[in-house]
Amino acid sequence: MSYKLLRYPYSLIIFAFALLAATGTWAWKRFGPTTSVAYIGQSEAFPEVRMLANNPACNLTIRHYKQIGREMQFELYAAQGGLAPYTVEITQKGQKFQFRKVPHRAGIWLTLPDLRLSDGPATIRIVSENSSECVASAEFDFNAQKAREILSHALWIRQGSEDLMLDVRPVEENGKLYLKDFANYQDGRNRVYLIDNIIVDGLENGLEIKPGYLYSVIACWIDAPYQEWWNKLRNRTIRQQNVWIDKLPNQKHTASTLTPVPIPDWFGLSRTFNVQFDTQFPKFEPIPGKLVMQYRLNAGVPPSNYFERGVTHLPRWEETVPPQKTHWTEPPGYFKDKNEAWFSGLSRAEVEKLADGVYPSGVYAYDFEFWNRDYSPAIRERLVWFSKRLKERVPSMQIFDYWGGAAYHNPSFFDKLSTGLSSFSAEYQNPTPTYHNFEPLSSGERLSDYLSISPVDVYPKSFFSGDPEGITPNNYLLLSAIHTARINRLFPSQKNNKTIWFAWNRYMPLFDDPSVPWNVKTSAPAGEIQFDQLVTMPASQALAMSLFSLIESDGYYLWHDSQAWGAGVNNYQLNAQKPEGYQWYPADGKASVTNLRRSPGPEAPRYWDYPTEFYALGNWMAKQVEDVLVGGKKQDLAYKVGGTWHKPTVDQAVVSAKLRHPFVFSVVKNGSIVVLAVDSFQKPNATKQLSIRLPNGTETQIQLYGNWPSLYRGTL
Repeated sequence: MSYKLLRYPYSLIIFAFALLAATGTWAWKRFGPTTSVAYIGQSEAFPEVRMLANNPACNLTIRHYKQIGREMQFELYAAQGGLAPYTVEITQKGQKFQFRKVPHRAGIWLTLPDLRLSDGPATIRIVSENSSECVASAEFDFNAQKAREILSHALWIRQGSEDLMLDVRPVEENGKLYLKDFANYQDGRNRVYLIDNIIVDGLENGLEIKPGYLYSVIACWIDAPYQEWWNKLRNRTIRQQNVWIDKLPNQKHTASTLTPVPIPDWFGLSRTFNVQFDTQFPKFEPIPGKLVMQYRLNAGVPPSNYFERGVTHLPRWEETVPPQKTHWTEPPGYFKDKNEAWFSGLSRAEVEKLADGVYPSGVYAYDFEFWNRDYSPAIRERLVWFSKRLKERVPSMQIFDYWGGAAYHNPSFFDKLSTGLSSFSAEYQNPTPTYHNFEPLSSGERLSDYLSISPVDVYPKSFFSGDPEGITPNNYLLLSAIHTARINRLFPSQKNNKTIWFAWNRYMPLFDDPSVPWNVKTSAPAGEIQFDQLVTMPASQALAMSLFSLIESDGYYLWHDSQAWGAGVNNYQLNAQKPEGYQWYPADGKASVTNLRRSPGPEAPRYWDYPTEFYALGNWMAKQVEDVLVGGKKQDLAYKVGGTWHKPTVDQAVVSAKLRHPFVFSVVKNGSIVVLAVDSFQKPNATKQLSIRLPNGTETQIQLYGNWPSLYRGTL
């Protein structure tokens, strides 16, 4: 008996150690590093060719193929590298088509973009131009019906990544339009599709869409559940393609008491990475009382083009622009990146001397990001001295603090969903500052005494979540911005401030996210550059941010991290010895990236800046209802969801976020009304006919498509 009692504790200890080891092993496999694991794409779902012949010396083999419209793609395998480019012959029914110098690189299948074949079998023969004995031939089937499925290329533009992982194109079938991923890339990891930052299913089969919109498609792969994207130890990949589809003729709008102010027929996007609003938009004056701060993006376009298209301020480095029409966000570099302790130790005279060196911009923002955002009393005091001196020198200067922010900072509704959003609603009765930055000094002065703009941070949020409806944090950004703007107006020190939405066009990664390869096809020499870039925000969100900032608030500040760009697909200065941030694939397999035929002046852009085009479009659309906006009364409207009318409340932005409902806003003046609405949560290809109630009690309907804003005007 005593022996059994003695043995039992040892057995328990051994069992505990075994359990601990097993748990540790499970945790390591479940959450540990897998970035070195190679995941191979699975091409078995695509039809196989019928091999006819090949040379065993290099074992050049054609394996699978896929047909996308008139384009044919072939999966190649060879026992050696350096075989591309190829000469390719296609033979069918006595006809022969020959293509020379056909490129092929890692990450894509050999592609023939426009084959004029008839229905039935055809033969492909490929010969390496670098090793003529490397030959392979095979038979495949061409489907004449599929050849007509892709929408005419004249009607759509696609920019972004370009490889075998994502291949999104518009398909026309039975009078309807679909968006389909022809790549359907699978490699054993979890794959998630998003359109406009909402998770969608079935893109590989095609999703019905409408023309006249841009669809931002993101595909993510991770060898863990998608909501664990934060785990940078896992093997993760991102691809993004952005597809703009022109409006088709004879599009009709539903009859209503209100008249739509739609995206105009003349609006379109550039087929290059350069923006074109600065030359293609009609000229228009800024809306009185609104601020629109942008950057000049094309070196060949003068600043005057921007001021003639609704922009009020350009950056101070524009030498031909008068100071009062410039803006500037001051980084910590102005203080030579010195720390908080250094600034806290400066005398008043030293602080005022620093203020005297500031360029007299019309709008000036603090972005002293090396300091804690909750300023210490010593920092607050010196910022008061600094701000007071600036206003003494340039009384008309409009100052705001981007880094320290307004009294109330933009919260994340998504992070609080599990506990409810009632705490945000309570802010309307008792608004509480986020930080202590506006507390009075011993003299009674406050930093807020010298700030005339309340900024609302609308940098894009993350698009990773495990939400069962596919909703991501970024879908809440617009509503939280409206909420923030309204809370800030409740503080007496800010009630007369202008509310400006401070924006950026891309998502700043939070979890060491992999980069997105943006593809550029060069011509001299021929080849491809893949630039390692960030994810760009949805176009629908850019247009919504622009419209709400100008109609609900007082404008926007669209920040950019570069000066004006040059143009041209070859206009890049790249370091061949240190290929950082890009990959170069010469079409002939040999040409150096240093041989790119550059143009005089700055480089061309490295990504497609469509978000800025849509911010500019929102500015133009708001201009069309200027007569009501200027001096009009703002109010939210009642709407009907699920058969129930929902009357607007003071915390309507919070309510819409909590219930995942549309948000309906209006401006009324002298019997005229402007209505601006959005549904931030419906699927990006869904259409909703929303019943709303106007201030005079009239009930009418508006249409909401995806996450795009809808703007209407009418008479009460």
